[in-house]
Amino acid sequence: MLRTVSKSDVQKLLMIENAVHIAPWTAETFEACLQSGYTGWVIEKEQQICGFIIISLAKDECHVLNLGVAHAHQGKGLGRQLMENALIFAKQQGIGIAYLEVRRSNSRAISLYRKLHFHLVGERKSYYPTVAGYEDALIFAKSLQEEVNWCKE
Repeated sequence: MLRTVSKSDVQKLLMIENAVHIAPWTAETFEACLQSGYTGWVIEKEQQICGFIIISLAKDECHVLNLGVAHAHQGKGLGRQLMENALIFAKQQGIGIAYLEVRRSNSRAISLYRKLHFHLVGERKSYYPTVAGYEDALIFAKSLQEEVNWCKE
């Protein structure tokens, strides 16, 4: 079942977040996002949260802030379902473009974003913390209105 994320979900989101991300968000970060009016969804199966997505909408842009799927549920299309739902929602709100950042080393996520027709548009050097320093972020974008010729690929 796909439903809107709520404040009561934060502790369950943290369990997934801590398991799947190298530099996980804190409870305070999730709570600040929800208090700021950011939108998110969770996928539940048998009353357990299997994955989540958090996005922000501003003017004509959607920014995918965080996406996580529990290890036991990865590779089953849940990340794709969450992304597609978020993109449909953004388009329904009149948003023209979606952006996201992803670790350069996260090949599974990059593969998903490419399948969803995101295009590489830039990078941020030393953006993500790692155990041994920092890692670059790749910036991807997707038009939600019409096909666009992207310049980086």
